[in-house]
Amino acid sequence: MNIITHYNRFKNSSVYLSFLLAFTQSIIALIFIGIDFFFSKGLSVKDFGVWKQLMFVVNLIIPILSFGIAEGYKYYLAKDGKKIQTFANTFYLYFSITILFFAVVLLVNILGFFGFLQLKQYYFLSFLFPIAYFAFVINKTLRYAYINDAKILLHSKITTFCFAFTSVLLLASYLTFNRIIVYHLYIGICLYIVTFITPIFFLIYKGKYILTNRWFSKEFCIKVLKQGLPIYIATFIGTLTLNTSMLIVNTFEDIETFAIFSVGALEVPVFAMLSAAFSQKIYPELVRLVSSGEKEKAKKLWMKTTLQVSYITYPLIILLMFFAKDIIFMVYSPKYEDAVFLFKTYLLIGIFRNNYYGAIITASGQAKYITFYALCMLVLNAILSLVLYYFLGVSGVVFGTLAATILIQFLQLNHEKLVLPYIQKFLFNPKIIFLIILIFVAYFF
Repeated sequence: MNIITHYNRFKNSSVYLSFLLAFTQSIIALIFIGIDFFFSKGLSVKDFGVWKQLMFVVNLIIPILSFGIAEGYKYYLAKDGKKIQTFANTFYLYFSITILFFAVVLLVNILGFFGFLQLKQYYFLSFLFPIAYFAFVINKTLRYAYINDAKILLHSKITTFCFAFTSVLLLASYLTFNRIIVYHLYIGICLYIVTFITPIFFLIYKGKYILTNRWFSKEFCIKVLKQGLPIYIATFIGTLTLNTSMLIVNTFEDIETFAIFSVGALEVPVFAMLSAAFSQKIYPELVRLVSSGEKEKAKKLWMKTTLQVSYITYPLIILLMFFAKDIIFMVYSPKYEDAVFLFKTYLLIGIFRNNYYGAIITASGQAKYITFYALCMLVLNAILSLVLYYFLGVSGVVFGTLAATILIQFLQLNHEKLVLPYIQKFLFNPKIIFLIILIFVAYFF
């Protein structure tokens, strides 16, 4: 009876629900790793580098056109409610942007047809970009909606079922890859679209959302953009920051080196998704606590979550450190052996992927400061990465990102007067000390 009681408590706990979010987000990462797996096996290093460049472009375009709408939606949903109206308005706002995006792509392709632009592999392929954008942003918006409605279990069941369908398509592509290899870029972007778009229909139906524009208004757009735009700028700057390393390597090195570097950066999406899942779960509560004047409770909740995430990510970092070479060889091939050291160094950045360090600032409605710290991160990361690249080569780019990450995270902690509690309750926690020591032992030895 006690076991059943404890199990039921765990099923309703914040840790369990956050883990479900982390699980579904990690499956997304695994799907993309799966695409890389059979692409790297069947393509030359140069052609694989072209695929990684394509995903690099897609991952830049989506934040540029998001305008922080999802973040504004998340904030007002937690603060005001109005679940159905807010989602419907957000859906049509994104749909309008997608139509405009498609018109731009059409114009660009017409210019390419008449020889005014050299689109290379992006000619005609770029028509899939607006669909990829719409699938991603609506999927993200629905994830926020289900979190706010405390329907994370239902969200996880639906998305896991849909990911199984995507996995079947992935396997079919792998088994027939030799016959369809010439269309590998189309296959890759279509799998990207299917991953995000398939759950949307079921999530809207089960969530009982109504897609109507009768509530759509100029006031809604202004309100959401006013809250989301500073976060959008910060997110876009953050995306540039995350891709600064890619930009440097892509600019100063050849396509083969870029492919190897992209493989070494394998760690980033996994830890970002794990920490995002936990931080998204507590975000509505952080907003409510801060809004009601209970900021200290919000800080304690953030610190507790940081510890919980670390107990998951830190052992994972240790495990990946020990088996780094085997992982690179298994997922990719011995052709990418030079990526092993880069992979292990990127794993050190995972030490700070244990929560969103600007969560309290965002929950306080001080979005402008998130933009400020994001800009500081971009500038500092670019400077340190370029300087260290000059002295250490490609590996110096990774060390520059690591150093910039540490400095900016502590600046954000200092903003909310969290540095001392962070040191006392987190860094001096015996379990955390032990895990960090093991991480560095695995890194060096």
